[in-house]
Amino acid sequence: MKINNKFLKHQNGFVLVTTLWILAALTIAASYFALWTQKSVNIVQDMQADTQGEIDMYSTQTSITYLLITQKLNVAGLTVPKIDDNIEEIEEIEVDEISSDSILPVGGEIKLDDRPYVGYGKAFFALQDKRGLIGINFADKNVISSLLGVLGVEPELRGPLVAKLQDYIDFDDLHRLNGAEDSHYKRLNLPPPINNYLTTSMECKNILDWSEQETLWKNNAFGQLTNTMFATYPNFNTAPALVLQAAYNLTTEHAQRIVATRKNSPVLSIDQLNQMTGTMVDVDPEELMIFPSTNLRLTIWYEGSKRMRQVHINLPLSLISDKKPWEIDYYLDIPLLPIYTEIPPIHAQTTFFDSTLSPKMQ
Repeated sequence: MKINNKFLKHQNGFVLVTTLWILAALTIAASYFALWTQKSVNIVQDMQADTQGEIDMYSTQTSITYLLITQKLNVAGLTVPKIDDNIEEIEEIEVDEISSDSILPVGGEIKLDDRPYVGYGKAFFALQDKRGLIGINFADKNVISSLLGVLGVEPELRGPLVAKLQDYIDFDDLHRLNGAEDSHYKRLNLPPPINNYLTTSMECKNILDWSEQETLWKNNAFGQLTNTMFATYPNFNTAPALVLQAAYNLTTEHAQRIVATRKNSPVLSIDQLNQMTGTMVDVDPEELMIFPSTNLRLTIWYEGSKRMRQVHINLPLSLISDKKPWEIDYYLDIPLLPIYTEIPPIHAQTTFFDSTLSPKMQ
């Protein structure tokens, strides 16, 4: 029987095409599997990095907490054990132990003006004395209006916004000119004013018209510069430049001079302030704030993270009390702000954040 050559050629061609299709499919499957495998490896590596970052943040937070309850505060910041000190021999002291020599700088302090430091492992941290911020519950309305101004709120909006803030936190239901009380919120189907002091600065978003001011909330600007503690005059040694401008009616240049100069020489007197700025600073000597409070904001994050944690710590006035040695009022996880990554972090002059050693309170 003769076999048709055309049929054989057609059959061979079909087998070849089928084989090529199978090889192509196997190649695609192998490539997809390799891509899936690499993606899975990357996910696991990211999870490991996140886990290690959280561990480093926790170690940094516990070390900072230990320093806060065992070391002194002075006008320059938080004192730390020197590199050659024996950590096991650190003597605990009362936070409010203040004498004529204890308020003066000793060198190597961790600054309380929100500058970034290298923490444990791949973590970083910044400490902000909350007395260096503007207390929105008690600050003069002109100071709050000035703060809104330096944050970019239009002049015609500042007065009404301040009036609505005051109506929101006062204890009555009478509304000020341009203010707003319960009836104004009900018409807009909004939660009514709390008629009490604010717990966090972010509650201001609940005040009528405040959430519409985008410049206040961009990069959490308003929250970074304000607090809700009882404080009327910000601390010259820890206040950001914008706070100094708003609270003390200083120009941008004068406020920045104070911030730059106090890095090496903290403010101790009004005469020194006048020398720093080259002008007469309008502040009553009895209202000159230069010493930090026991309310602090600890900001921590880790390398490669897109988020950060802000822990609001409250230390008792005396460690010899029936209270806890420290309390965390609240904490927030928010996107990492550019202000913490735009300048190189500082290495604290202590072994507490040496990754080759175990943290004190790990």
